[in-house]
Amino acid sequence: MKTKKVGISGGSGGLGLAITRKFLADNYEVVWIGNNEAELIQGKEMLLKAFQGASIDYFVADLTNANDFERLHAWLAEHHQDITVFINNAGFTTFGYVNEISEKWEENMIALNILATYKLTRVFLQWMMERNDGTIINISSNSSFQPSPRITTYAATKAFVTSFSRGLQEELKMQGSNVLVMTVCPAAIQDTAFKKKAKMDKVKTFNGIAFTTAKEVADDLWNGFLKKRDFVVSGWKMRILYRIKWLVPYRIQLWMVKNETKETI
Repeated sequence: MKTKKVGISGGSGGLGLAITRKFLADNYEVVWIGNNEAELIQGKEMLLKAFQGASIDYFVADLTNANDFERLHAWLAEHHQDITVFINNAGFTTFGYVNEISEKWEENMIALNILATYKLTRVFLQWMMERNDGTIINISSNSSFQPSPRITTYAATKAFVTSFSRGLQEELKMQGSNVLVMTVCPAAIQDTAFKKKAKMDKVKTFNGIAFTTAKEVADDLWNGFLKKRDFVVSGWKMRILYRIKWLVPYRIQLWMVKNETKETI
């Protein structure tokens, strides 16, 4: 029987944990990549209680560190080349005006959101194309659809993820490959540590016109995966907005985005 194995970066918390639950429920073996060993251990122990007999392996690495990435690549090559689904989920955002945000902090975000996603995609793309089978799922954002002031650099990194992933999927079609690249664009996720890490607890978007939850995103991702879709907009409210955005003038879209990134009292 074919091994069902999913790899997830940032899998031990927030959205990654919700996604992991979906795959464990379908008897997938799980491989996590994360930079917080305590969270990895805690997440594994919790899930093993809920899914008895489950297989969860993990590797501790800072994906923005070249040496860590080389160690990770070697470990994956030795133990987990047979991963059938890989999900690029690790990422974070900064918040504020670009000239006021730490340049180093934004460089780290660019390294994780763009370069690490690109490099891990390339790693698994090679192995999956050799087998002519497999799925790469890249988590982007609704922020990739238009410029988003106060999360300007984050939105730009996610614009790369969306464009790169969708372009790569078209290349695979042109080559007649069975490998699928799926792009998932969630709305703002209300119930994870994502906003707290970015000091965005009081930002309107997480209670705005199109917020979502980790469970809803995991459900949408799973349903899209089962149906072999290559593009998923997650959050039912966001899907409505996405369908009509082409009818809305750019300036109004921009006004709406700026309004959503206001801080509330």
